[in-house]
Amino acid sequence: MTISRHTCRICKTADNHPTFMGREMMFGTREEFVYFQCNTCDCLQITDIPENIDEYYPTDYMPHTLSETTNKGINWVIRILQKQRCRTALFGKNYKLNSLLKLIVDLPSALYESPNGVSSVGRIITTTGLKSFDERILDVGCGIYSHWLASLEELGFTELQGVDPLIPADQNHGYVNIARSELCDVSGKFSLISLHHSLEHIPNQEETLILIEKHLTHDGVCLIRIPIIPSHLWKKYGTNWVEFDPPRHFYLHSLKSLKLLANKAGLEVFDIQYDETAFEFYGSEMYARDIPLTNENSPLFNPESSLFTKEEMNNFKTLANKVNQTGESGRAAFFLRKTLLSSG
Repeated sequence: MTISRHTCRICKTADNHPTFMGREMMFGTREEFVYFQCNTCDCLQITDIPENIDEYYPTDYMPHTLSETTNKGINWVIRILQKQRCRTALFGKNYKLNSLLKLIVDLPSALYESPNGVSSVGRIITTTGLKSFDERILDVGCGIYSHWLASLEELGFTELQGVDPLIPADQNHGYVNIARSELCDVSGKFSLISLHHSLEHIPNQEETLILIEKHLTHDGVCLIRIPIIPSHLWKKYGTNWVEFDPPRHFYLHSLKSLKLLANKAGLEVFDIQYDETAFEFYGSEMYARDIPLTNENSPLFNPESSLFTKEEMNNFKTLANKVNQTGESGRAAFFLRKTLLSSG
């Protein structure tokens, strides 16, 4: 770590900030990039955003590859009955009908799935306060296939839209429509706008949050899932922290910097759910051993990986649960809504 003068893009503090040298390790090019951490808001950010940033999202970048596990072949009658059961589970409606239907069909597995490793889809929906299946939902920076939107479709939601400027072409998967475009190209308002590990990839942070505020209904919610600092793993591994991810991650927010950014856009954080997983532990350990994340023996891709013992992998899960409980997590889901002054 060294010290050099920079201006923070979040709080505008011009000062001598601590700087760090990070390496590209997802694909293992080991190209180096300079980051600095603001003395005022604690946001860790890349010093210079590469002009050729598209080159760091090759065709085999995971979010830009189509999932092989799409929900196909489910009997439409079963789907209709499950939707009725989800209407009760999510919105508290039709309890009498549900008491009968539960003898016929189970609730869909998507209700209990945890896209963040901690909070289930059902818990997230309850936190956002959605009231019906026909509310409009937008996923920003969702890649070529949004597992989040696919899960919502399985529950019964139908107004599902995604945007990502880096995918090769528009995508359509049932009720899920994903456009190869920017947030600024989107029209209309949404009851829920989500950014699942995409905000950290976006250069214009304040502009993005302002656009989100404008696209939210008066009681709409924005869900932002991002890596955060300080965290147990940042303190332990430093620039080998897997979530550092130079140069794709332009910003690693602190709680302070994220709340500051939200307030500038007329938004406020009303709930935080920590969602560290075992991935952050074994990924950081791989980088410390100079092993790229996309290595053929990586646990992320290879269920038979020999890099870590079963005991070590179980320990990573235990540690992830621990840091989530203590607030030392390196990942969090932030729930934002309009402030009283901006709503209307």
